[in-house]
Formats: sequence, structure tokens, C-alpha cells
Amino acid sequence: MNKLLRAFATFSRTERIGLVGLSSLLILLIATRATMHLWVQPADDVDKEKKLVAAWETFKRSQPVTMPADSTNRSEYADASDQDGTPLPAIININTADSATLVRLKGIGPVSAARIILRRNTKGPFTNVDQLTEVCSIPAATFGILKKHLTTAD
Repeated sequence: MNKLLRAFATFSRTERIGLVGLSSLLILLIATRATMHLWVQPADDVDKEKKLVAAWETFKRSQPVTMPADSTNRSEYADASDQDGTPLPAIININTADSATLVRLKGIGPVSAARIILRRNTKGPFTNVDQLTEVCSIPAATFGILKKHLTTAD
């Protein structure tokens, strides 16, 4: 019986390392939970929080509503409509499009539109739609959708 109990109570080296690791993890979790109140401060500035919420709501209201211009596929590449409600054309020439038109495309913001126009003015017109990825960082999935609606030809 004593031999059976000793064999049950002794652990191999791998088991001891595992027990030490689990014990360390348990102690770390308990210490983290016990000291959490020291490094996580509750939001006690209610006025500041209300100001931030009001600013966010004002910002959301100022953004144009995303609406398709008509029943075609324009909703997949249009990011927002202008205040005057003019629809986006089915195909946009990136060599002649102005900043306002470029910004309305999904994935192209004001900075990217400015980069496109700057590149177009300094190095000449784009020869291929794929050159847009050199100028601005558009996600591949978004660029795949945009590419169908962009051209460099007159």
C-alpha cells in the first residue's frame, strides 16, 4: 500500500514543470485580479464623457448618408452622396476626376484624393488603374470592387 501511495504522489520531471507552470499562471491571474483596481481607473469625469458623446453624435450627423444613386451596382463602390444628390457616373476616369468625385469613392478619403491629384499633376496621367495602389493604400477587396468602375481612358 505504501509503495502504491508513493508512486501516486511522485511526479516525473515533465509533470513537475507543468505543475509549476500552472501554479505560476494561477498566481499571476490572482495577482492581476487583486491589483486591477490600481491600474484601471473608472471613468469618473461625467462631464467629459458627455462632451465626448455629444461631439461624436455631432460628427455622425455631419457625415453624408450612404445611398445608391440608382438601382445599378453603384452602391458597392459609392461611399457617400453629395449634399446636392448628384449621382456618381458608372465609370470614373481617374485622370480627369476632381477631388470631390474621388472622395465619394469607397476607400478613398480626402488625403488619398489629394495624393492621386498630386501624382497626376507631377508625373502625368495614370496609364493603368492599378497604379492607384502605388499612390494610396486601398485594401485589396475594396480595390477589386473599385477597379471595375474606374478607367484611365478618355
